[in-house]
Amino acid sequence: MSKEVVNKDEIKTFLTEIFTKEKNIPAEKLTAEQALKDLDIDSFGFLEVIFSIEHQYNISFPKNYEHIVTVQDLVNVTHDLIAAKN
Repeated sequence: MSKEVVNKDEIKTFLTEIFTKEKNIPAEKLTAEQALKDLDIDSFGFLEVIFSIEHQYNISFPKNYEHIVTVQDLVNVTHDLIAAKN
């Protein structure tokens, strides 16, 4: 069985799609350093993003999200969870 390899650019592209299509956030606002709290997404909206990621990549995020502060943090954690699954 081959392992799914997903690079960070692919994850960033997927996140950009979620934020732009589902949360109406302009793509140009989604820099790697962008703080998630400054994207005007409430906690429920953030959970919807997490659920979309979990569904897309068949992964489970830890219950503690406090260390996920920026868009890049979200990309990195997603990548690490995918790698750990494989």
